[in-house]
Amino acid sequence: MAPTKNTSEVTKVGEEVLDLVIPYIHNVEDRNSVSLVSRKVCEIDGITRKRLTVHTLLYTKPASLSKRFPFIESLTLKGTPSRFNDDYAVRITPWIQQLALKFRCLKELHIHSLVVHDNDLEKLARTRGKDLRSLKIKWCKGFSTDGLRHVSNYCNQLRTLSLVNCHLVKDGIWFHQLALNSTVLERLHVMRIDISDYSEDLTLLAKNCCNSLISLKIGKCYLSKLGDAFRYAARLEHFGGDICNEESQLVGFQFPPNMRSLITGDLPVTRYSIVLPFLIQIRKLKLESVDFPFDRDKKCQCLLFKRCPNLEVLYTEDVCGDRGLQVISKFCKKLRKLTYKRVATHVGLVVVAKGCTNLESLKVRLEDISNEALECLGAHLKNLREFRMYLDRKYRTTDLPLDNGIRAMLMGCSKLERLDIRLSLSHWHGGLTDVGSLTNVGLEYIVKYGANLRSLSLTLIGNSNAGLVKLTEGCPRLRKLKLWYCPFSKQAVASSVFILPSLRYVWAQSRDFTTLVLARPDFEL
Repeated sequence: MAPTKNTSEVTKVGEEVLDLVIPYIHNVEDRNSVSLVSRKVCEIDGITRKRLTVHTLLYTKPASLSKRFPFIESLTLKGTPSRFNDDYAVRITPWIQQLALKFRCLKELHIHSLVVHDNDLEKLARTRGKDLRSLKIKWCKGFSTDGLRHVSNYCNQLRTLSLVNCHLVKDGIWFHQLALNSTVLERLHVMRIDISDYSEDLTLLAKNCCNSLISLKIGKCYLSKLGDAFRYAARLEHFGGDICNEESQLVGFQFPPNMRSLITGDLPVTRYSIVLPFLIQIRKLKLESVDFPFDRDKKCQCLLFKRCPNLEVLYTEDVCGDRGLQVISKFCKKLRKLTYKRVATHVGLVVVAKGCTNLESLKVRLEDISNEALECLGAHLKNLREFRMYLDRKYRTTDLPLDNGIRAMLMGCSKLERLDIRLSLSHWHGGLTDVGSLTNVGLEYIVKYGANLRSLSLTLIGNSNAGLVKLTEGCPRLRKLKLWYCPFSKQAVASSVFILPSLRYVWAQSRDFTTLVLARPDFEL
């Protein structure tokens, strides 16, 4: 039956309404859903979309991307997931070539896990440098400080420059040029690049950007040489760096007064005096540690936790285990994200769940676990979106299987999007000796109650292929699936990517086959 006149008018009015509404829809999933309504709506979405993330392993058409989204202002390009080998490396060159021709509105470019060459950075800087406001390069390789010189020379309107986990040979020329040419830089993050010998350039950069610089994250540093830089950077709120000074060299040293975030390693009790004055206003604290084999107390960080009532994000390698978690739960009530890298027990996990009820992300390493502890998470952490549990293989637990605990946790933590369960319960030397900690029944519970899961990583989980079959019957939003040494066959793993329509890739490793990566052949942006 042909559409009536009234139907056509209603459709036209509906599209006109969407034309007005779509620019105000910022959630990516909502945008993707709306774009499926009609061809006209899809065109409106393409014209009005400002931010976009592209997984280059799955989508390899830069030209068609610029055609559909001509006015993109912020583009994130992601390569292979972390720890993939070089066989799956993706070069950014085709994308840089397209950026040079199109994307005239581009202001932010974020590059993650791609192969980037100096020529790529040069072309990017020469063609888009004057317009770029943010450049972030993370877990990339292939380039050197020669490429960064072009960034320093041409990208002089950058507000954010971030180089994370990019190991480069030390060369101060690029950094000197950056200090000379930057006047509006707000965030400089170069944690893995050694600039410890260029304190004068850092002082110059702080002087030129004294009205804008609020975040500085560098590698090894001598705070005694950064006094002038900190005096210029009076607005600094976030600092990260591995402090190399001896205690005697820090007498009289002071951080800027507005500190809100601190990331550092090797901070024994004897150096606490330099951070104690501003801990009450700290929102984010990342404390890595080194080994002090003869003095365990030097790695106890409980004194710091007691001084941080407003802390929201904490990464710690504190050695106190359950006692440390008890202190955190008592004094850090506003915590939203907690990563506890040293070994604790299910007792500490229960204490944290009851004491820090605002947690959205929880990553813990345990020596044992119980169903009761997982049930406690479900009862108290209603805002939890990410949970990662690693059970150390040299310890054992007797409360198995964990099926009921997983069910209770998922039922209570209905917002959970990322789940990582690593149950290495025994000394494993090439054999699967303890699979069954979470049985096929537990996998069925994940399907039934994990409706919002987008990322799922399982290690030594399940009984047979039937568990994986159950897993593919649910989880409608699942995009990433990682399976480590689970008792699933290669055929079962391979078929899962075609059953789950939302799945982008499967990453699996077993005693029977090596890493397997599958991208959906019918994937469309």
